[in-house]
Amino acid sequence: MKRYGYHITSTREQHLDRGIKEITAYCEQNNLELEKIITDQQTGKNFNRPRYQVLKEDVVRAGYELIITEVDRLGRNKQETLKKLQYYRDNGMCKDTGTSNNKKKGMMRVNFTKYM
Repeated sequence: MKRYGYHITSTREQHLDRGIKEITAYCEQNNLELEKIITDQQTGKNFNRPRYQVLKEDVVRAGYELIITEVDRLGRNKQETLKKLQYYRDNGMCKDTGTSNNKKKGMMRVNFTKYM
């Protein structure tokens, strides 16, 4: 199974490093091979982000897994983000979402069962 991480920060003052380290550490602790971490540094208020579009085109494939540190790292508007995840579920693209037992952060792993 191919695994990708995704992390977003709204401004250049916020550091992508933290999210990248958290995703990498999570994968190492759980013996998960990580292909790549895709990042955006711009507002997450909507899904019109260049790297998110790459994520959507390259990651949402059968058998791939997406790892994010928290739901708001996929998008800032939680309602829209949850709608996006629900859309994946309703259309049979997402078979499972779950969070880790990490008490500081709620790592989320999303498994895609078929291509959009």
